[in-house]
Amino acid sequence: MARRVARKAIFAAELPWTKIREHARAGAVSLLPIGSTEAHGPHLPLNVDVVISVEVCRRTALRLLARGTPALIFPPIAYALTEFAAGFAGTVSVGRDATLAYLTEVLQGIASQGFKRIAVVNHHLEPAHFRVVHQAAREAAAKSGAAIVVPDHRWGATASQLGEEFTQGGSHAGQYETSLMLAAAPKLVTERVRAKLPDVPVDLPAAIKAGARTFADCGGDQAYFGSPSRATAREGRRLLDILAKATEDALQTMS
Repeated sequence: MARRVARKAIFAAELPWTKIREHARAGAVSLLPIGSTEAHGPHLPLNVDVVISVEVCRRTALRLLARGTPALIFPPIAYALTEFAAGFAGTVSVGRDATLAYLTEVLQGIASQGFKRIAVVNHHLEPAHFRVVHQAAREAAAKSGAAIVVPDHRWGATASQLGEEFTQGGSHAGQYETSLMLAAAPKLVTERVRAKLPDVPVDLPAAIKAGARTFADCGGDQAYFGSPSRATAREGRRLLDILAKATEDALQTMS
């Protein structure tokens, strides 16, 4: 019962407007999850990035609440700039300018309701998209006066804790993301398919730097890389805790 009450207390979409106003007046931190709608191999659903970003926000909010900081999770952004997976069924990519304008206005909208500290929790790692997320945060902060942070787990100490597959760049729908999904939403993982998938050892950043423009160009003709068959829920829980702590730490740097 305690967990259910805590969950109800932190998702904005589940609250009436009067409660949102109370959270804003109490100085709550707002968390905006960002993902994408794109192919993640034959064993994972299209909403992998959304599921992961929401779960990281949930765990972050609970960490904040445990130390007395109110937190509120806004509904996730489910569409993004997703060009590398555009050739696979179900993938929906939104152009750069439209993505930038939309994200900027969403962040300004949250700030306009009185939320002065916002964390943008993005787990769609396509480089061009992540650049847009950072730019939207800067523009929204400049226009609204809110403090907006974008925790970026691709670099530094956090990245080194996320495992060899992540740091070497083959983490799309592989061991890294599949482990996260086994921890966050195991019913969405097609186990009978996952268990039979061969490894696809590709360094995605290197392939992109060499001129690849699609997952097929990178050698991922089923829209996955790495080793999904090696994923475990235990590893996923470890990764989620690292990502939540990194998000909490980023919030502590805000003025």
